Amino acid sequence: MAFRIVFSLVFLFFILLYKKMLSSFLRNIFVTSNFFFILMASLLIGINQFGFIYSISVNQVLQSSFAYYIFPLIAITLAFIFLKERFSNFQTIAIFLAVIAIILLSLGIESFPFISIIMGGTFAIYGLIKKKIELDALYSVTLEILLLCPIALGFIIFISYQFPEKMSSLTNYNFLILFLSGLITALPLYLFSLAAQRLRYSTVSIINYLNPTLQFLVAIIIFLEPFNSLQFLSFFLIWVGLTLYSYDSIRPLSFRSKKISSTVSQTLK
Repeated sequence: MAFRIVFSLVFLFFILLYKKMLSSFLRNIFVTSNFFFILMASLLIGINQFGFIYSISVNQVLQSSFAYYIFPLIAITLAFIFLKERFSNFQTIAIFLAVIAIILLSLGIESFPFISIIMGGTFAIYGLIKKKIELDALYSVTLEILLLCPIALGFIIFISYQFPEKMSSLTNYNFLILFLSGLITALPLYLFSLAAQRLRYSTVSIINYLNPTLQFLVAIIIFLEPFNSLQFLSFFLIWVGLTLYSYDSIRPLSFRSKKISSTVSQTLK
């Protein structure tokens, strides 16, 4: 995780340089009324990223996948409470199904899914905070990673001196993968920040179901993690809820589109 943070900052600086925003960023660094929100966002995304890496290291990729399945539903609840976004009957049923799914998953893994709850909760609150930050998305993400960098660099230096064999065991290939992990960390965070600022938070949350679906497939197909009937039922309920929510979100757009087309046709006639 320490390497991911440092290399993420490298890629973010390259993006700032490419967009000719680096000098402006450096001039106005930390000069923002949103600093408290950025600090909170930094801590939350740090906890979330650590949870993700930890879940993989202990062979709990399914819990990581489930975390991002429940993230949209936690986010939807936060949007209801703090952003006054309201939901239809279909969407309410979808949320109810997700709650049942969490209970079933707890029974399926014979323990409370702490990793899933922590990861899903921190990312949902992170997204809510991003809605409140009135700052360019690239600036805010770069500041978040920059705030984590002293901890990351300190850890790398500590490991280098106290456990030099761990650093010397890293091959050139390992360093290449760690370097590229910076890109696959920084770019999605930047794009998520853009989406959080420009779209309804509930819409952003639903789109994020693509991520856990891919993680789910990786867990059972590539890593061959055990997958029992209760876990299957949990994911099935989540997918049903997602279908209901997505259908109910798309239906008004389809209705409006047809109405506009009808109006245009009548006008032309």
